[in-house]
Amino acid sequence: MSELLNSIRSRIESLGIDFQFTGTVRTKVNGTERETWLLEYEGSQFIFVPGQKHVTLGWDTDRCPLGDGVLEGLRKEFALGHRHYQKEMEDMKAYYERQIIKAETDGDAVKGDRLRREQEEDLKNLEEEMKEGGYESWEDFMRKWKEHLSRCLSPLRTADIGDLIVEVDSRYLEEDAPSLEQAVLSLKEGPFTLATEDEWEYLCNGGTRTLFRWGDTLSGVMTEIYNVGAVSDAREKPILEQPNMLGLYIAYDSYKNEIIDNVQYTKGGDGGGSLCGGDGAIHVLPCYTAFYRQPVAEHDRGLSKHYYCYRRIVRLL
Repeated sequence: MSELLNSIRSRIESLGIDFQFTGTVRTKVNGTERETWLLEYEGSQFIFVPGQKHVTLGWDTDRCPLGDGVLEGLRKEFALGHRHYQKEMEDMKAYYERQIIKAETDGDAVKGDRLRREQEEDLKNLEEEMKEGGYESWEDFMRKWKEHLSRCLSPLRTADIGDLIVEVDSRYLEEDAPSLEQAVLSLKEGPFTLATEDEWEYLCNGGTRTLFRWGDTLSGVMTEIYNVGAVSDAREKPILEQPNMLGLYIAYDSYKNEIIDNVQYTKGGDGGGSLCGGDGAIHVLPCYTAFYRQPVAEHDRGLSKHYYCYRRIVRLL
């Protein structure tokens, strides 16, 4: 066993926490492969994650370019949405035309006029919905995309991240919590604590500078995103439900709000709100970035154990 692994083991053992060393695994970040410890504590898996200085975190839509693969995927999403609304309008017009012709054939001019007014109103509502989703034009779609990212992603910054022992996957709350503030307080009781936003973003992206942890592409992932929560063979989800480059299962389910050491927002998802609401790629996709923030309002009645989760960490000094 390497001298480095032995040194890490000594540091972990000095914590006095009953970690069981179950073996080593290899992780790969930015082309560099490392061997690291896989641990177990009371039936849960943990992994040693080496830190990094001067890590770039957050996102700025003007200074952080999107990869060609992401842009191509967004164009496909726009085209699908645009075609959907065009067909909805054509079908709506055809439906009303048939109804109006039938009414006038039956000699019911009043009904014909009423149907025309209803058609005008329904078409107007559909056009507004299309406009709201950014599906009128590609330029409008990208403008709305950037506006939303600017509102929901953390700002561009740098940070120093120390060595960490991190729970491999998040765990749901054992019971509903009255507030985010109370949940954060209770989950930071020793020997574990919660990751800061800087630490969580580093753990999610491993220090890489892509908008999504899996890289600069949307190829194959959109089908998985729109089927999150569906009962299916895990092999059908080779991107979202696979460990990231640090060996962590993180930011793979927009239904999971992951609690960090912050009392204003969570990371990793919006509780499925955008996905269930059919809001489209502009609102759904950001939930899968390391930099997404989901605000938790003070007036919220509490945190449901079915939607809020947390990940335990230990900082190695």
